[in-house]
Amino acid sequence: MREVKRSALVAQPPGRMYALINEVENYPSFVPWCTYARVESRTESELIATLGIKRGPLKAEFTTRNTLHPEQSVVMQLVRGSVFKSLEGEWRLAPIGEAGCRIQLTMRFAFSNALSAMIFEPLFEETAASLVDAFVKRARSLDEP
Repeated sequence: MREVKRSALVAQPPGRMYALINEVENYPSFVPWCTYARVESRTESELIATLGIKRGPLKAEFTTRNTLHPEQSVVMQLVRGSVFKSLEGEWRLAPIGEAGCRIQLTMRFAFSNALSAMIFEPLFEETAASLVDAFVKRARSLDEP
């Protein structure tokens, strides 16, 4: 199983970043490789969503069950997605000072077969790593007049 870890410091409070992470339906507008996003169900403690991704030859759809811990973390588990054997991840938010936070994303994944893994693992690793950058950029754009 491959693992990707990325983090960044953001001049936004954890609550604001938590809200951005959970506004899944907006992902296609700021995550470059996200072709569509559909929320299947949402409660205060759980979000189930399906994402479509396309990056180079990698084209996939997957659904995750996200366990929500307001302003602290979002834990993701694969529900379905034929290209993956496993996919799990976690967003962690830690306050820094009065108006900032550290966001950290850890994702672990494995593709369903050896050929897919050989072709797509490096591409998906880059894709997962770019997520933190997309959220930081989105947070900054919301502050612009």
